[in-house]
Amino acid sequence: MLGSKGLFLSGFIALGLLGATNVRADDTVKIGEIEALTGPTATYGWMSAQGTKLAVDEINAKGGFKVGDKTYKLELIQADTRGEPREATVQFRKMMEENVRFVFGPFLTNIFNAIEPIANQSSGKFLLFAGATSAHNALGKPGHDYLFRTWNWDAGQAGFGKLMVDYLKKQNTKKVAMLFQNDAFGKTAVDIYTTLFKEAGIELQVELFEPGTKDFSAVLAKLAAGKPDILFPGYSDAVLYDIVRQATESGFADRFFLVRGSIGPALKNKDAIQDYIAYVPKYFEEAEKTEPKVKAFIESYKKKFNREFPYDQAPLCSSSCYDHVYMLVQAMQSAGTVDDVSKIRDALLSMTYEGLWKIKYDKTGEAVFGFDVVHVRKGGSVEVVKYDPTKD
Repeated sequence: MLGSKGLFLSGFIALGLLGATNVRADDTVKIGEIEALTGPTATYGWMSAQGTKLAVDEINAKGGFKVGDKTYKLELIQADTRGEPREATVQFRKMMEENVRFVFGPFLTNIFNAIEPIANQSSGKFLLFAGATSAHNALGKPGHDYLFRTWNWDAGQAGFGKLMVDYLKKQNTKKVAMLFQNDAFGKTAVDIYTTLFKEAGIELQVELFEPGTKDFSAVLAKLAAGKPDILFPGYSDAVLYDIVRQATESGFADRFFLVRGSIGPALKNKDAIQDYIAYVPKYFEEAEKTEPKVKAFIESYKKKFNREFPYDQAPLCSSSCYDHVYMLVQAMQSAGTVDDVSKIRDALLSMTYEGLWKIKYDKTGEAVFGFDVVHVRKGGSVEVVKYDPTKD
């Protein structure tokens, strides 16, 4: 049994530990990330999660960051949705209950649609940095003060969809066959590109395939019967390798246009394709040779994860998350606070960040940044055309 002195000492120690814990908590900024890290759509979440983790670890390894006269470190909480909306809502509610003020993701439209009603209930209390295409239509609407869109995917005047379609028109394209997955994003993409191709005066034929499809021969034959100039497949490498291989082997198509996935399928089938025109956020193979920040990022990635740099996957979305963590920290420093989300939001909307990309937000909170169009031709020759909407 403890005497009065023992009770006093144990109480003192408990208070001391509690105080130490509070100090550590006060000096830590929680960052959440909600992505598909496993499952069939993990390509997007896995790479973005690596980019985010790399940025957090780099910042912390340098001693954190200073806001005012106080130094902070970042605590990263990553949740795996597996691409399943129900799992996402459970994980997201938990983050909101734990008062996580900054959440990165999701990149998947079905996940964003699932958590949006929950996020609306916390509007003004946190910031969500989503990449999902469907987030575009939510920007600037009542109850969405929390929302930023970190990836100007297909939609919007500065989005790559319009600029890519304009590029395709310059190739004298008259008819396009679109082959996308029958899911929330696939349907959203069809709506976006139906309008874009119509505005460009390009005829569009659309077919949707069911998730898990491996044999595309029947639908490819149906599209080929319409005699399109180019096939527009999507939207991840998990299906693109099969589609490109089956299309070229069967003689259904040898010209491809895509805004999802990598140039990996083109290089793997370089002697069978005629043209493979792809949106690539950054052509890392070229940028590594000319941009010091890109070279440093690639070296840091290889050291951190002890693996070769995934050139064919990284452009999808990972490095934008990497940049946006640094951009958020810079906004906190500019705003002079780590918890007043209104001031931090204003700082983000007013700044331009020079990272792997040059990034700014438009007035609605949608990111604007440059990208590359990589045109692979028969035999594997590569031409890169650069776009920089931040200059507009």
